[in-house]
Amino acid sequence: MSRPNKRTTVIKNLFADKGILFALLLLWLIGIIANRNFRNPQIFLNIAREAAFVGFAGIGMTFLIITGDFDLSVGSLLAFLAIITVSIVGTVGLLPALLIVVLLGGFAGAINGSLSAVMGIPAFIATLAMYFVYRALAFIVSDGNPVQFQEKWFTSLGNGKMLGIPTPFIVFLLFVLLMTFVLRYTLFGRRILAVGNSTKASVISGIPVTRIRLGAFILVGAFTGLAAVFLSSRLWSANPGMKYGYEFEVISAVVLGGTSLKGGKGSVMNTFIASIFFASLNTTMNLFRIDSYMQRVVIGIVLLLAFSMSSIRDRIEEYFRIRRSSGNTTKVGN
Repeated sequence: MSRPNKRTTVIKNLFADKGILFALLLLWLIGIIANRNFRNPQIFLNIAREAAFVGFAGIGMTFLIITGDFDLSVGSLLAFLAIITVSIVGTVGLLPALLIVVLLGGFAGAINGSLSAVMGIPAFIATLAMYFVYRALAFIVSDGNPVQFQEKWFTSLGNGKMLGIPTPFIVFLLFVLLMTFVLRYTLFGRRILAVGNSTKASVISGIPVTRIRLGAFILVGAFTGLAAVFLSSRLWSANPGMKYGYEFEVISAVVLGGTSLKGGKGSVMNTFIASIFFASLNTTMNLFRIDSYMQRVVIGIVLLLAFSMSSIRDRIEEYFRIRRSSGNTTKVGN
């Protein structure tokens, strides 16, 4: 291959895979230059902590979007599971509560997956319906009231640190590394990618497509349960109206991280970076005292960009493909 083709391939891969990292570093650079409060190391620790709450669900959502599906119910499910967490943790203890809530999340994911993967209802319709169901359950279980539990052994999970680093971020990072390994090097991960690339080819190859899709939905639910435990610990409370719009933050982080809405391609590590980007963006706007309504405008623009990313990446790849074809044709002609 000619030297120019190698160069264009490197540029394409660099911007396709690491664009979110460049965006994050640029955002940090602007913050450090323009606001001296941003230079406080504590700011970055706070960003790391907040990134975990979107990132937990983002890990599962990465697997699901790679298969070509998505889940709109995670915000409502988070509220419901957070209320369950705060309601039972004082009775059963921290670890049992964590296990129960993660299992409940996985069960909710299995319901979503059964509706979509087994019954054939489009994921948009199925998970939108469950969005209302889980939110209603949150109001029913709590009787419409906030619930609180302020024991230090519980609140330290979401607010504590290990070796000076926020505990939620450490757990988040460990799961990112684990699920990166699962996606890249295990049979389940390879099948997730295969299903996303071509359902028909996967069926012909003998891959149990329905079970793989169902497994991806279960992952989303389980990781949403994990997020609910850590977030309710952070706030030492939960309420049925919490985290409206959470599902769009999660999906946007995954898409900004390079996971294609068409399926077949994605990176848990890039979702990790994109989660930090979202937390950094919110922190930056607060430090600059941007009006809360204007913050929604900015978030809306970011969401628009996120959902446009697949199309933009496709255009970039098409551009480089044409360049390569043109270069090869010229070489043959000579």
